[in-house]
Amino acid sequence: MAGIQLSGLVSGIDTGSIIDQLMTINKIPRTKITLDQDATTKRQGLLQDVSSKLTTLKYANDDLKSALTWLDSQTVESADTSKFTATRTAGAAPGGYDVQVNQLATAERQTYGFVAPTADGTLDIANADGTARVSVNVKAGASLNDVVGAINSDTKSGLYAVNVNGSLVFSSKTTGDTSGFSVSGAGIGSQTERVAGQNSKVTINGTAYERQTNTITDALPGVSLTLKGKTSGTDTVGLTVGAPGPDKDKIVDKVKSFVTAYNDLVTTTRAGLSEKPVRGASTTADIQKGTLFGDSGLSTMLSQFRTTLSNAVNGASGTFKSMTDLGISTGAASATINQDSLDGKLTLDETKLRSALDSDPNAVRSLLGGMSGTDGFAQGFAKVLTNYQGSAGLIQARITSATSELSDLATKLTDFDARMDAKQALLTKQFTAMETALQQSQAAGSKFSSMFSTDSSS
Repeated sequence: MAGIQLSGLVSGIDTGSIIDQLMTINKIPRTKITLDQDATTKRQGLLQDVSSKLTTLKYANDDLKSALTWLDSQTVESADTSKFTATRTAGAAPGGYDVQVNQLATAERQTYGFVAPTADGTLDIANADGTARVSVNVKAGASLNDVVGAINSDTKSGLYAVNVNGSLVFSSKTTGDTSGFSVSGAGIGSQTERVAGQNSKVTINGTAYERQTNTITDALPGVSLTLKGKTSGTDTVGLTVGAPGPDKDKIVDKVKSFVTAYNDLVTTTRAGLSEKPVRGASTTADIQKGTLFGDSGLSTMLSQFRTTLSNAVNGASGTFKSMTDLGISTGAASATINQDSLDGKLTLDETKLRSALDSDPNAVRSLLGGMSGTDGFAQGFAKVLTNYQGSAGLIQARITSATSELSDLATKLTDFDARMDAKQALLTKQFTAMETALQQSQAAGSKFSSMFSTDSSS
């Protein structure tokens, strides 16, 4: 504290120590405020973790009913991928096709001798019909590699240039019988080879197709073929287009993601519910233990989720009526106590789910909520989930409440510290006044004694 502090020089009392001891006693309630802050901060952090897990679970639940999850897919397979590969680009007519690759599309290639230019000039590239395409600047004395680099760096040339044992080789960047070109000018010597470009030729179920490239996109609607090699003689390679249906692997992955998200939420929530508080906690580490122990709100949330998962789905139509029918449950009954099952964690019998998808995919879709206009599990679960998740959910309301509590505690702590500063200032002032009074009294006594001694001597 600023100001006069006599520290008991007159009275002989250690006033500074007395003031410190008095302030220590007065500041005892401050520890309670800071511990309340620690506990509230911990509780808020745990609730934020739960909130994050709820958001992940919402997205996983939304995927169960998403139209994208239930889009029809088809398998498209080539019996020999060294001859051609096939991909589905849209809905395709299912069935088998015989494919014969008679010719691959190739690019025109021309080879020239190289003549080192003695003066600056241009190497001129023209289209097959003689129209100019581009002119590449070539410096006097340029090497073959210099010319190759200049051509390859010009994006308008439409050619690849290569130095092959001292010869200048050009190859068109496109394929087919229209990939021709001509070159002349600086650096160009005599032509030593020309290989004309050719179209691809393929026969599908007896119908012949000829195209500029090796990618055939318009022979079979919904299927793209990429030609890789010629078939031998009259040999054919089988192409199989499967019947349209849901992508089972994708659906299984979405269900797995839901189970994982659900179990992550249970793990996080149960950890908070099961941690016991420390009696008489006086440290930050102890006060932050058990801040959500036995929390009724979180317990109710898990109970409602578990009930929703266990109940039959009212909107489901078909063979399957509950998530258990798809292999999704809290585990099979067992004589051995399973803590995960007690906690309410889910297990997935993938074999059972895939079997259900094989036997009646529409019933699975109806149950999970993927049918437009029909509520399934995902819609019912979302109604319960919405009570807790998101900005309007109960968990966020509690997080906001904790934020308000922390703000109030911070204000309370600031006010308390201000009162303590005032209290210390008052005590210092009072003890200083006492010391000053004693000093003045002693001075007056000394003066009186001096006067008495003078009178006596006279």
